[in-house]
Amino acid sequence: MALKLFPIFILSVLLSACGPSVSLYSDIDDSATFDQYTSYHFMDFSEGNKKTITGMELERIRVVFAREIETRGLNFVEAGGDVSIKITVYHREAASGSGYSGVYNYLERAIAVDMFDNQSMKHIWHCAAVGELEYDPDQRAAGLSELVAKIFERYPIQAAE
Repeated sequence: MALKLFPIFILSVLLSACGPSVSLYSDIDDSATFDQYTSYHFMDFSEGNKKTITGMELERIRVVFAREIETRGLNFVEAGGDVSIKITVYHREAASGSGYSGVYNYLERAIAVDMFDNQSMKHIWHCAAVGELEYDPDQRAAGLSELVAKIFERYPIQAAE
C-alpha cells in the first residue's frame, strides 16, 4: 500500500513546488502608536499604475485593502485621515533557476502598501508582496483577498473578530 502511495506523494510535492509563491517584505516604525489611529484616506495611484493597470483592477485592489484596513478599526475619510495609505503595484521581468537546470523567465508583480502618519509626516509601515504575475485577471481577482490578508498579517493591529 505504501509503495502505491509513494508516487502520488512525490507528484504532489513536485506540483506544489511549481506553483507561484509570494514573498512578503515589511518594515515598521516602532515609535508609531497604531492603536491611536482612527481614520485613513487613500493617496492616488501613481501615473505609472494608472497606465499599466486597468481602472477596474485598481478599484478592486483599493476595495480589498479598505476592507482589511477597516477590520483593524480605521474608518475611511475622503481626505485628512490620521494616516495616508499609498498602494503601489509594479511589474518587472525576473528569472528563476540556474544555468545547470535552465533558467525560467517570468513576469513578477509586487503590491506594496505604505502608511504615513499625517501629524508627524512619518512613514510608519510598509509591506510588499512579491510573486509571479497571474496573467488571467479573473484569477488575480480571486486571489487578491487572500494576498491582502497575508500582507495585513504583518500589520501591528490584528483584525477584530
